[in-house]
Parts: sequence; C-alpha cells; structure tokens
Amino acid sequence: MKNIITIACILLIPVSALASDETPQFTHARFVEGDRSMENLIEFPDIDSDAEITVTCSGHATARGRLRESRCSAPDDPELKFTLAVSRTFNSARLVPATVNGKAEEVDFQFVVIFRKNGEMESIEIYPHNMKNVERLGMNYIGAQRYSVHPWPRRCVEFARDDLIMEVAIVNELGQAKDFDVLAANFGLNTACQEGFAAYLRNGRWIPASLNGAFVESVWVMPRLNSGSQFKRTQ
Repeated sequence: MKNIITIACILLIPVSALASDETPQFTHARFVEGDRSMENLIEFPDIDSDAEITVTCSGHATARGRLRESRCSAPDDPELKFTLAVSRTFNSARLVPATVNGKAEEVDFQFVVIFRKNGEMESIEIYPHNMKNVERLGMNYIGAQRYSVHPWPRRCVEFARDDLIMEVAIVNELGQAKDFDVLAANFGLNTACQEGFAAYLRNGRWIPASLNGAFVESVWVMPRLNSGSQFKRTQ
C-alpha cells in the first residue's frame, strides 16, 4: 500500500504589539523546521481502518527550546496508538523559544495533532493551540502562552500527585486575565487551595493569542497536575 502523508504545521511568525522599537514585545514558542521538527518526527500509526483522531497536548516550552512536563490525551484513542506516536517525539523535538521583550522565556505550551486516514490517504496536521477558540477564530490561530511563574500552590500540598486541576481564563490582547476560574476534576477544592491557584491567575501574564499577525482575546484552559516540577521563567 502506498501511503501519502501530508503534514500541515502552522509555523508561528513572530508578532509584536505595544513595541516602539525593532524588538517585538512578544514572540510565541513554535516548533522548529527540519530534522527536529515535530512534523518530521511523528510517524503515522499502522492501522487498517479509516480514522480521524485528535491528540491534545499541554506542557512547557523551555527557554532552551525543549518540551518539558508534556502530556497528551485523546478520548477517541483507546489503544493509545496515536497518543504515543506524539509523545514519543517529545525528547527529540525542538522549538524556537518564546520571547518577551527580546528575552527567551519558558511558557505554557499547548498544541493539537490531528491524524486522518481515508483509504490510502494519511495526513497529520499540527496546530499551536488548544482548539478552545476554533468556533470564533478558526483553526489558524496561535494560542496564548503563559510566561509568569506558577508553581503548585503550597496551600494545595495535600492533594495527590495525579490530582487534576483545570485553570481557565479569558486572556485579553494585552496578555492579562480578565476573568478566570479554577476547577477540580474529581474532588472539591477548599477555599485556601482555590485562592492559591487564583492568585497566580490574577497576577499572571501571557503572550496573547494571535490571529493573522494581530493579538486577540482568547479562552485559555490549562490542565495542572501535582507533579512536583517547578515552573521557571528562564532556564
């Protein structure tokens, strides 16, 4: 069988706002091109039937161009073939780091990988966002990327390592949260713990989402696990 694999990776073109000199205030983290690019590293799983699987990934893009603490999920991938096809590339993939006022920064980094198979045609598409704004912005936008520090709050130390928290915010075009919430998947958040997460969101700073070279307001959703790994602004 002859497989034709097409890769559509949205390359993030640095955009600027509120900058008066030649150095853009913000540029987003993005996958590099070439041998270490995500699109060249992912191999389409060996399957017989037609399929369309979306793998959603969240983690950190470091100031040195690596993926760290990244995890993926795909509800329609019960055997994890597609999820593993993405996660196997994490150690090898490289990124162009995000920058704030010309300085490389570690950022929260989200992307989706969409696998499609129709007969002999196979395709892989990579988009640098969490798909939470597709209805309003379409597929070709760049998601907001948080660069402010946000360790696991000390007020939440009693939660187990795999307890999942969801941070939700509306991030405006200036990179600030105009609204936010903190949700727990399987347990109740006490007031002290919830305020610990809320403090980081209230004071948080993001590289705003971008569409066609302009910063735009967006919905930002980030899963958090008590992994013990500390977020660093630079490294």
